Amino acid sequence: MSAPSRRTFVNAAVILGVGLFALGGVSVVPPLRDLERRMVQEISLRLDPVESAFSGNGSQDRPWQRWKTKPALASEPVRMLSVDDDPDAWYSSSPPSPVDCALMFSRLREAGHSTVGCGYLMAWDDPEALALLALRKQLDELDSAVLGLPLARGAVAEPLPASFLRLSVDAKQIDGDVSSLPQMNRVAVPNAELGGERTLAGFTILENEKNASDTHPHVIARWGERIIFSLPLATEIAALKIDPEEIRILSGSEIRLGIGGPVIPVDEFGRTPIAPDASIVDIPAWKIVAEDNPVPPARDPLLIRDHRDEMPEADRAWSDDLPRAAHTLRIAPRYQKPVILSRLEALAEMALFGLIVLFAAWAASLERFGWRLLTVLMAAALSAELVYLFAARQNLWLPPLALTMVGVTSFLLAFIPGPESATKVKKHHAPWEIRPDPMPAPEPAVTSVVMPAPLVEAPSPLIVSAPAPLPPLKLPLAPVEPEPVPVAPPEIVPEPAPASLEPELPAVRVEIPEPAFIAAWIVELPEGFTRIKVSALPSEPGPEPVIESTQDSEVTIPLPDAPADVEEVAVELPQPQTPASASSSSAKKAKTSKKSRRKGGR
Repeated sequence: MSAPSRRTFVNAAVILGVGLFALGGVSVVPPLRDLERRMVQEISLRLDPVESAFSGNGSQDRPWQRWKTKPALASEPVRMLSVDDDPDAWYSSSPPSPVDCALMFSRLREAGHSTVGCGYLMAWDDPEALALLALRKQLDELDSAVLGLPLARGAVAEPLPASFLRLSVDAKQIDGDVSSLPQMNRVAVPNAELGGERTLAGFTILENEKNASDTHPHVIARWGERIIFSLPLATEIAALKIDPEEIRILSGSEIRLGIGGPVIPVDEFGRTPIAPDASIVDIPAWKIVAEDNPVPPARDPLLIRDHRDEMPEADRAWSDDLPRAAHTLRIAPRYQKPVILSRLEALAEMALFGLIVLFAAWAASLERFGWRLLTVLMAAALSAELVYLFAARQNLWLPPLALTMVGVTSFLLAFIPGPESATKVKKHHAPWEIRPDPMPAPEPAVTSVVMPAPLVEAPSPLIVSAPAPLPPLKLPLAPVEPEPVPVAPPEIVPEPAPASLEPELPAVRVEIPEPAFIAAWIVELPEGFTRIKVSALPSEPGPEPVIESTQDSEVTIPLPDAPADVEEVAVELPQPQTPASASSSSAKKAKTSKKSRRKGGR
């Protein structure tokens, strides 16, 4: 395991960016929100396999909520009271007059019906005022009487009728965009009866609406700043005795009728799919007058429809689809109180998320591919296990989509090979080893030893200057060592002259503190000297190379074959060949420091 590399930090930045995008985009990007909803739904159903619905957007403010379904109610046939042509003339007129309609509602109330939805359009050109008052009184006697009226959109908007206003929702309370809902502003029939002080209303047909469909009828529409409901849906709301404020509408998703009421799916146009068929109990309206109790009350509300022979085609189609629409709403799923799928505190969640990101980034940065792939899979499995354990044990939900994106991103990064190192590590070779180099051989490192000219009459101290600085050389790899500390010039200690006639040469010894490779010495000859002898003295006995020069005032003395354990170099300088100098010559020795050229330093 090595220190974090550049690749580790790059991987951490990429994984963190992808994870944060998924973490923050769930609440604002619909595809990401739908994907995480499906993930949460799958995990929840594995923990508790009960059919449920889910709401919320997965954020800290609006976490996911699980709505468990209630046991389905036994489906009952839809009971329809059909107003026909009355061939036996049980009513005073056909179609029924206001008095006949008042009698019909009166008999239904006496039979025990409390909620009635009337899809029969009650409209007259010149009705009697007393008859209308009697009709409205009978409508108000019922707990809930819901009238069905056709709507249209005109150039001049009309005020929303009171019967619609009583059962409507403010458009500002809708979650989502309501601009795609049908917009209506008037009742299509001018003389339509709007009911009494307690009467409710729902729409039947939306004229000039392009999105209308027999299989997907509209259940909600917009009138100004109010959301109104269709007749079947308004009748169900009235039968459930739900306050309009308890109705929750998610545009393009669902309509929830109270906490425990049915949930109806809708699209952005306010439509819902209806059942392909429904069982019906069709009762002619004339039986209300001819028999004592032809329609006993039941759990579901009674619906009245127009079933005469002479009807417009659109009205006939709507009347035929009314039983199926009512059946679809009654079998809609109902849910218990929601269970909130809480999330961790923001700081704790971000800390845990950051640790998982760092682990995944480190795993995707390992050098060996096998270990890299294995640890990345471990990081992904750890994330999944944390989500499952928190949800199962504490009902705390980590963001599954963000953690999944972290695992997927690290898995993909694991297949990207790492860049090769720009610096290749070379083996440290011994100084005396000569290794082939494809590049041109560098110039040999040299060390300059400058000594002043000695006096002729008597030997004088020899001054050896420090080697001049040299440019860096490209030599085989060698460690960098600090500059040597300059030392004082060596002192030449005179020795008594030997008894022989041959003068003894003064010598200067240069100590080498550690094994080194000495490329060359540059020696400046004092005036009068004609011969120089240089010896490389190893720690063990061996040959001593000797180089002579007689003409130049400066000579370069190469030492290419010096062994690694050279400890000192002796430079012998003879006296001039004169009797005076021979008689007064004396051997002098001194020690001085040396400089050796290495690769990467002096």
